[in-house]
Amino acid sequence: MSDDLDDLLENDPGADDESTETESTAMTKQATDGSADVESEANVPETSVPNALTDSDEDELGHIVASEEIHVTRSDYKVNAFVKTNCRDDVCVGDYVQIPYPEPDPTEQPDELFAIVDGLRYEPYTELDDKSDTHNRITAAHTLDETEFVLVAELEPIAIISATDDDLERSIVNKIPKPNTPVALSLDEEYLRTGLNIPHDGVFAGYLSVGGDRMTVDGDPLPYFINNPGIDPVTNEIESGEPAIFRHTLVAGSTGKGKTHFTKNLLRQFATDKRYPIENHQTGDTEHSRLNLVILDPENEYSEMRNDNPELRNEDELIQRLERQGIEVGGIDNFETFIPDIGNTNAPSTGESRSLTIPFSLVEHRPQLLMPYSPTEVTRGALENCIDAYFSDTDTPTYDGFLQYLRTNEDAESPLRQRYNIEDGTWGAIMRRVTDAAYRDVFDHGTNPLPDVSNAVFREGQVTVIPTSHLHGAKEELTILSILSYIIDNKIDDYNVDPNVKDTPLLVAVDEAHNYVSDPSTLREQYIVNRARDAVKQGRKDKLGLFMITQNPEDIDGDILKQTNTNIFLGLREEVITKVPSIPHGYEQDLQKYGKGQAAIKAPDVEAVEVTGLQYCLTQHSN
Repeated sequence: MSDDLDDLLENDPGADDESTETESTAMTKQATDGSADVESEANVPETSVPNALTDSDEDELGHIVASEEIHVTRSDYKVNAFVKTNCRDDVCVGDYVQIPYPEPDPTEQPDELFAIVDGLRYEPYTELDDKSDTHNRITAAHTLDETEFVLVAELEPIAIISATDDDLERSIVNKIPKPNTPVALSLDEEYLRTGLNIPHDGVFAGYLSVGGDRMTVDGDPLPYFINNPGIDPVTNEIESGEPAIFRHTLVAGSTGKGKTHFTKNLLRQFATDKRYPIENHQTGDTEHSRLNLVILDPENEYSEMRNDNPELRNEDELIQRLERQGIEVGGIDNFETFIPDIGNTNAPSTGESRSLTIPFSLVEHRPQLLMPYSPTEVTRGALENCIDAYFSDTDTPTYDGFLQYLRTNEDAESPLRQRYNIEDGTWGAIMRRVTDAAYRDVFDHGTNPLPDVSNAVFREGQVTVIPTSHLHGAKEELTILSILSYIIDNKIDDYNVDPNVKDTPLLVAVDEAHNYVSDPSTLREQYIVNRARDAVKQGRKDKLGLFMITQNPEDIDGDILKQTNTNIFLGLREEVITKVPSIPHGYEQDLQKYGKGQAAIKAPDVEAVEVTGLQYCLTQHSN
């Protein structure tokens, strides 16, 4: 190597004899002796501090770097680890590691610092700056030797793990790791679950992953569960903790990232016999009830969840392995599809189904349903007075009956207009607003008004799908918002409510949620969004969970997003990521490159992690 370097320098017309000789000697020593030293260091056995996490030095990744500052504060940290040469291919950004603290009593298991690899960097052994002509000539003549560099892992502390007599405990990071302490990859399920605060059971949401690759423990992928305590099926006692589902969920992902596939697998996990405590609003007694899952389905994609996935029909071994991991597999037995019966539309093909009618009676306590605009205060007040008067004068309210009632009071001297002093201009505005064709098509078609069949729609233990793919524009909006308002009002109000809604634990999944709970621009939207804001605040008490599915999370109302505690993000575009404050820190760049089924998830009281969903759907999924 020295002869080649001398030739390079000798042919450099800009180098004088004395400086060339000095530089040649120095560079040759750095380029040759340095490599030899590195190779020698790599072959020298490293002294190991006793480590409770690993059985041998082979499991050690490296050690805490002592040649630079180490600090841990309440707001900042700097903890770096030297990565052994033979471990360089084994460490990635996102890996989890464990670092023991010194333990005065050698018979006690030491506390461990649990951390994530937040970054990786190479540092040269030599002082040679690679921003020089000399370095450029060296590298042009010789292949880069990776052992000339040190690989440093930049660590982000997450928690301290302590061993107790029975299990492991997690606490805040308030101690600094010691220099030269060995660092080991965290490959033990108990330590990973404790360090990340992931429950051992609950609702399966994918497998813990790093860079799209599933983490394995003893050869098996590690399931990620969302906390979902309820009633213990053996003791019949109320389990400790709060179900995350009643603290609301967002699943967001761009088109083509597997959002519907991922969501179906997640929602499938709620179709069980699990029971939850809920207070009966009439007696005050605590009842043990199963969940009712309502899916508002604008694309007609969820009705097929009643069926098994044909691709899993002969995969008995796979199904048994999934079931051993607590994963629900197969079509849902307790399942109903209710198709809104709307005029001038053709019902979608969903297999077995029942019809559902939107009655005009819903308008009595929700006059905003007739206001898909922003009326003046005078017009709004006059319309609300007309609605109140009509419902006071009839026992069988219908949309056609309401129109006829207004027409009989069209004269300026009519009792209705006289009573509320409605001028001609205001009356004209009212009549133009209430004669919208969408009202005639949506209200009162069919024979199954929502309140009359609520016991079938909101039956405990049932999955209810309401497809609206046959609806568009004003019809779809009025239908969905009528159903949403009925659910929310009866769930969070206390007087004159539907017991089938009030006394049943409910999870309401809304696909394309940005169309219904976005920043409001009309009075109708304002009413729904305000009610939804109340619902997400009271969900834990009333056992109501809002499950929003969207490709445009930036359009969801900000107050609703703030109350949404479980956030699942599949791949998203950069312009979307910058507008969504709930995306976990550190995942902003990764989300742009996520593959299909890859997601970042932040659940209540759990560290944000990456998960990978199943490659196959647990129910039928043909769309």
